[in-house]
Amino acid sequence: MFIYIISTGYWFFRVIEIALFIYIIMSWLPVFPKLQALSVYIMEPLLAPVRRIIEHSVLKIRGIDLSPIVLYLLAAYASQMCYGLR
Repeated sequence: MFIYIISTGYWFFRVIEIALFIYIIMSWLPVFPKLQALSVYIMEPLLAPVRRIIEHSVLKIRGIDLSPIVLYLLAAYASQMCYGLR
């Protein structure tokens, strides 16, 4: 039973990584506005808490939003932790 929970967590964080990668690419290259709007709609609830934390930390840089990168690194770390537990 434990292995199924860990595997679900692994795939959840992997999907977040892929969605964040698409979000980052779409923010740099606004070629498909509908896909960009969808990625913003999906990722904003996840990015808002990270932005609040960054706002009060040393990582705050004026004009640069580091929250997608920080969230990507956290999701990658979490998926590797789940993979290691399997």
